[in-house]
Amino acid sequence: MKRVLIVEDEGLIAEHIGLIIEKDHGVEVEIVYKARTAMELLKEKSFDLVLVDINLESERSGLELAAAIEDNAWGEYMFLTAQTDRRVLEEARKLNPRAYLVKPFKDVEISMAVGLALKDDEDELGDLVFKDGWTTIKLPISKIRYAEADGNYIKLISRDRNYLIRYSLSWFYDQVADKGFLKVHRARVVNSRIVKRYNRSVVEIDGEELPVSKSGYQELAQHFED
Repeated sequence: MKRVLIVEDEGLIAEHIGLIIEKDHGVEVEIVYKARTAMELLKEKSFDLVLVDINLESERSGLELAAAIEDNAWGEYMFLTAQTDRRVLEEARKLNPRAYLVKPFKDVEISMAVGLALKDDEDELGDLVFKDGWTTIKLPISKIRYAEADGNYIKLISRDRNYLIRYSLSWFYDQVADKGFLKVHRARVVNSRIVKRYNRSVVEIDGEELPVSKSGYQELAQHFED
């Protein structure tokens, strides 16, 4: 299930948006009212989309949150705004939201904008098909967090459940190398779309720190800094 974070200081508006997109798109919704709270939550959890009110506690806090989302690769976001100040809008245009929703908006506009933002490249990644015992599994590649070698098996760690299957890590990497996955260690391949941060020793995914090799760090740096 995809997850959406709504950052909106008007509670009734936030709850209304949440109800619409839960009903229309079957997503899990969380609501916070301050940019600072959103930043702390985004350090711990991954979301498929963040809806950011430009004018939260101040006219700059929404912009600062959006900039932090981009700087830390916390995922995709879109702006909610009733803002008409030209200077603020010019600052917003320097950022890279998936869309803008201008208040007051209709229910259908909310649903369509969020639906388009959620329908991103991940939907086109396809499925990883493998045998789990006697059962054939079709696992959406976008749901895989990482895979690691475990003897003659690999552990597939996904958003919904984990698998221990009799395949090699090289087989897995061959399936996903062109779909945004990076080999950060001889025994581990990670989904770059949900990397929170990395350094020369670890990469963080959903609050979990995984060891990184020297070549793995170089691959991460090349991927995110190119």
